[in-house]
Parts: sequence; C-alpha cells; structure tokens
Amino acid sequence: MKKISFVILTLVFNSMLSAQNDDFGKFPSENNVEKPMLTSDLLKSLNWKKLKEFSNSNQGHYAYERKDSLLTEYEYVQQGRVANFELTSFNGKVLEYHSQISNTSKETNTNYFDKEVWLEYAHKYLPNLPDSLKLTVAESKDVLKAYYELIGVGTRDEYGWICEYSTVGMATQRRQATMQLIRYQRRDLLEQVVNYPNVQVQLYITDALIYDDLQKKEYIEENLKAELTQMTEELDSLKSKKITDWRIESLNYRISDSNEYIEQLESELLSDNDWKRIYALRDSNQQVKTCKSGTGSYKTYENTTDELLSESAILEIPKRYSELESLGYFR
Repeated sequence: MKKISFVILTLVFNSMLSAQNDDFGKFPSENNVEKPMLTSDLLKSLNWKKLKEFSNSNQGHYAYERKDSLLTEYEYVQQGRVANFELTSFNGKVLEYHSQISNTSKETNTNYFDKEVWLEYAHKYLPNLPDSLKLTVAESKDVLKAYYELIGVGTRDEYGWICEYSTVGMATQRRQATMQLIRYQRRDLLEQVVNYPNVQVQLYITDALIYDDLQKKEYIEENLKAELTQMTEELDSLKSKKITDWRIESLNYRISDSNEYIEQLESELLSDNDWKRIYALRDSNQQVKTCKSGTGSYKTYENTTDELLSESAILEIPKRYSELESLGYFR
C-alpha cells in the first residue's frame, strides 16, 4: 500500500510541476511574474479531492483542510513525513506552498511564495496600516514575513521570550520575527515601527534595539578598537625606525578604514533621545500581555512596562538573546 501511495503522490506532484518546470528541483521559490497561481489550478494538479479520499481510507496518510477568516490551508502528510505538502491560499490565490518527498533515490523539495499575494493578505489583515509603514515586493520573502508578523499579521498579541504553547516551549512568533529582522540587519525597519500603537510591539522593538546597541558596543571595544591599537602601534614602530616601505602606506589605509567603520557603527548606537524614548515607555507603566514559560500550559499574564524595562531586565536582554541563539533561532 505504501508503494502504491507513493506512486500516486509522485504522479500527482509530477503532473503539478510539469506546467511549471521539467525539473522538480527548479520549482520557483518565489513568484516574480505578474500573474498569480490560482489555488484551484494547483489543487486540480494535486488531485486534492482524490488524495483526501485516499487518505481517509488508508492508514498512515492524512489530509487536512483548515480555514480562518482570510486563509485556507491544505495539508497532506504520509506517516514518518516521507512525503508531505502544505498549501496556503488567500482570496483564491496560492500564497505559499511547500512539499517534499524523501523516500526516493533523489530527495525532492519545493518552495513557492508569492510576495504580491502576501502583501494583499497583510494589508487586508491590517486595513488601517498607513501607507508610510507598508513594504513592497522589493524586499525579500523573509523580511516581508518578519516585518508584518512583528506588527501583528497572523500572530498572537503578547510579549515574551520562550513560552509554552503546548508541551514544548518555543519563542513567540513576534520574537522570531524580531530576530529575523536583526539577522538581516534591518534596524531601519525596526525603527520605522518603533512607535507602533501596540505596547507589545514597542517592547519587542525596544529590547531588539537595546540588544543591537550592546552587541555593536562590544564589537567596537573588543575587536575594532583592539585591532586599531595594534595597527597604530605597528605604524609608530615603523616610523620610529625611519622605515619607508609599502607597509606604512598599507597601515595608513587600514587605520583609516577602521576608523570610518567605527564611526559608522557608533552612529548606529542608541542616542540620548532613543534612551529618553525607552525610559518614557518604561515610565508610562502600561499594562502588557505576557506569556511565561514554566507554567505547564499556555496562558497570558498581565505585566507592566515599568517591570519589563527595569534596569535589571535591561541587563538580562543579552543573556536572553544568547539563550535563543543557542537554541538555533538565529540560523
């Protein structure tokens, strides 16, 4: 039965992909053409109706269809995840599609994401979002998803680090989105929504900017300035010996470049006005929805900005991010 089901699934995938590419591995990762892929066309190619019927009557095969107010999700899984796909549809168009087959001589994976459809969905989800805060398809998929998830698209309205949504603790979606923007060095986007009218979002952005500030200060002091001191001492030594050769010119260039890089990073550190804004947020003593680990079940709690941005809490921020990095969230 497994062999038969695999053949069915392979034929389904191959028929679906034949309209896109001769090579399964070249299935597009993003939709860069004007015309979107219709959900009905992809479901027809996948033979979704028959696949659901097959899964309902054969052990080890599962097909699901889920709906909310905006999205419809279709998922197939063969036990052991030797074959599966997930399709997310918005307004009759394919927003995202992933599939994989692993029990073949050549493992196959497909990834498809339509940035235009994602933006349609995000702006429908946040109908009052000002044009000044909207992004375009010029951004990468990861940045688009992270930015809009941070400000609330499809994510829980809560603040936290590692939280228990089931039996396993994990970083909140907005925390993961924030880390993605840090990973892509998109401080500009964090600053773009730093005053977003949601206190949970403001806290995520604030601790991310504090973390970015501390990381850059550490890098400047422990790496750049140490290298700069070493190069300056080497240059002074050459000059004291009245040596004139290419090393002096090379060191002068390197010292100049290093100074420029230090100045650039220092310009990106939190300013006095930034800290005034942070302390103003803390002193506003607003109520915050938080999730906490170690409770055994998912639950939200009430907290305050005064507590979450206290001096001791700020000092804990690098440790918190290091813990998340050790768990692989920055990869």
